[in-house]
Amino acid sequence: MTSQQTVLVVDDEPTICWALEKMLVGEGHRVVTASSAEEGLRLAREHSIAMVILDVRLPHMDGITALPKFLDATDNASVVIITAFGDLETAVAAVKNGASDYLTKPFKLEDALRTCRTALQKSAQRSAPTATQPMLLDRTVLVGTSPAMQQVFRQIALVADSDLSVLITGETGTGKELVAAAIARHSNRTNAAYIPIAPVALNPELIESELFGHVKGAFTGASEDRAGLFERAEGGTVLLDEIGDLALGTQAKLLRVLEQGQYSRVGDVKPRTADVRILAATNSDLHDAVASGSFREDLFHRLTGVQIHLPPLRERLDDIAPLCHHFLAAMEYADTGIDEVLLAELQQRPWHGNVRELKNAVSHAAVVARGRRLNISDFPDPKPGRDTEPVSSDRSLERVVEAWTTATLAAHPDTETLHADFLTASEPALLRVMLQHTGGNRAKAAEMLGIHRGTLRDRLRAYRID
Repeated sequence: MTSQQTVLVVDDEPTICWALEKMLVGEGHRVVTASSAEEGLRLAREHSIAMVILDVRLPHMDGITALPKFLDATDNASVVIITAFGDLETAVAAVKNGASDYLTKPFKLEDALRTCRTALQKSAQRSAPTATQPMLLDRTVLVGTSPAMQQVFRQIALVADSDLSVLITGETGTGKELVAAAIARHSNRTNAAYIPIAPVALNPELIESELFGHVKGAFTGASEDRAGLFERAEGGTVLLDEIGDLALGTQAKLLRVLEQGQYSRVGDVKPRTADVRILAATNSDLHDAVASGSFREDLFHRLTGVQIHLPPLRERLDDIAPLCHHFLAAMEYADTGIDEVLLAELQQRPWHGNVRELKNAVSHAAVVARGRRLNISDFPDPKPGRDTEPVSSDRSLERVVEAWTTATLAAHPDTETLHADFLTASEPALLRVMLQHTGGNRAKAAEMLGIHRGTLRDRLRAYRID
């Protein structure tokens, strides 16, 4: 545990302030709290603050606007931004304006504690924030509200301005290329070239020429000197997509770029310098490739300065709703409705093609619906897939119940019989299936249901089930 330091918590939710104060006092620190940025700034000037925990949504002055003021008032204390409305724009804006880290409500106290410990350790070494380019965020790039996507946004924000190489992993269609583009867009190289390339799509015999260039006469058809990818991207960023398919010989030359910042054109021995940031993406397991000898271990470690993993869509079903609305808005079908029942049905699909498959399905449905409210029949049949686990039946049932409850509350917001209504809607089907399963044996059905025979008899009578 570090020595006692003073922490300022600025949040208009008293429970958040209380929980963070208890946690940090337990660590041996002193805590002062404020419910507004203005009050927090006053306290920051009165105390020697080592860290500020700052909410984004505050009355009057918001946290992003107040962030540089807290850095000035505290002699650049570490600032951790917290918000219930986390998105990539907030994360990038926070980090670009000097925040040391980013938490999304609701967060676990153990995660907050780990973040605070790191921020306090960095507090003494923090330097003044530098001026940044105005942030131009393309809202059509990354969409997601799930905890998994919030973690991805946070990682992008934290690594964007560094020159570390980044390995982006995930299944096909999860959005790896979009993550790379976001890193390049929000980096300090944003005004230089960003060049994505898939080596597997290139002619194997010419791939080194494509990457490093060639001199006249280097091979048949090389009628003049030609700059390669790294030369054209000087000062910028390169994405090597499906890096696992790169030949071993080319891997060695790429390693030289990463280790020494040098390369040579094909047919030339003169070394050239490469001021290029390298991002790599793959849908394969590079650990297996290293074990099999098809991928260099030293290159693997060089590429994984930071690793960002995009989970498949089936593991972040809460993102389906915002993604659907986003795709419809992009197609100018924003007025086309998607109700909770339809969303529940979409969340039961396995989505083997991930976000890309969902986008295509929504586009198809919007065209078929011709402006009316969408229903499941407007969507194409699910695509078959391999090597993926189906959505569990428990999860599917949960989604159906959520959809039914949401729809019922929308129709009857002041209901006082919701539980009884749910039983009336669902219990008859359960009882009918159990009687069919036991061949009409009510004693056996009651035993399997875990209820008394008399209770079963009464419920069958109430639902008029023979």
